Amino acid sequence: MLNVLAKEGDEMEFDVVVIGAGPAGLSAAIYLARANLKVLVLDNPKEGSLKKAEIIENYFGIESIKGKDLIEIGRKQAEKFGAVIKDEPAISIKPSAMGKGYIVETAEGEYRAKGLILATGAKRIKPRIKNLEKFEGRGVSYCVVCDAFFFKDKKVGIVGSKDYAAKETIELLSYTKDITLFTNGDKIEISEHLFKKLEENNIKIVETPIKELFGEEKLEGLILENGEKIELDGLFIAVGTGGAEDFARMLGIIVENGLIKVDKNQRTNAPLVYACGDCASEDKQVAIAVGDGARAALNLIKELKGIKKFADYH
Repeated sequence: MLNVLAKEGDEMEFDVVVIGAGPAGLSAAIYLARANLKVLVLDNPKEGSLKKAEIIENYFGIESIKGKDLIEIGRKQAEKFGAVIKDEPAISIKPSAMGKGYIVETAEGEYRAKGLILATGAKRIKPRIKNLEKFEGRGVSYCVVCDAFFFKDKKVGIVGSKDYAAKETIELLSYTKDITLFTNGDKIEISEHLFKKLEENNIKIVETPIKELFGEEKLEGLILENGEKIELDGLFIAVGTGGAEDFARMLGIIVENGLIKVDKNQRTNAPLVYACGDCASEDKQVAIAVGDGARAALNLIKELKGIKKFADYH
């Protein structure tokens, strides 16, 4: 995968990667690109609450517009100033091994950036499995990077059916080889190269829906809809694509009450990482998301260009 893309040279290197192409992410991209920074926006074309809004009538200067049309205007405006927009959902983020910047992985390749803006929205998918919440923190986890160490050489499962679940499974292989991927009845939608890696590592895939989890003080296993009982030491949830909380945990970013914690400048506690929009605000309004995106971009521009010295995060 990466050998082919590496031939593109600096096309994989950016000043900023914006994750999310809603009103917050696109607003940030416009400001970043106008500041002559090299900007990549990663979008998930299948998600985005604004795209599903039939009519918007409370946005300044626009009497009435469909949500998808407003997004399309924003995309074209960002591209006009030089931002690169790719319909590639991010599935993993990690600090660069060089000690500066970040590596963002999609199903298509890896992109490197000096700074990040998280604008993924607030959506987090929880599968409807009986007793799931009962065992959260007691065998059930939502972050392989955070908790895989506790399941070294143990028997574990991962719930999910897309690239994000495949990537989490591959990450988990560094800690244990006894892994089962449960699609929970969903259709498998995993990129060919990731699916090949699962096959190469003999990852068992179970497509039967999960009925419930069982255990006493901690998770002991699960029961499928067909009655089959499978013993497990741990279960990781990786349904859908990576969301704000997932990426925050990968980077050690503080999350409170389901929202990424930011300061007045939209800055997180991770170096050169900002968050804006629904993933960092209780106010789910287009106008607020656009404003937060602009604020995040302006302050990241200052930080990248050394215009302003920032105080420590608090």
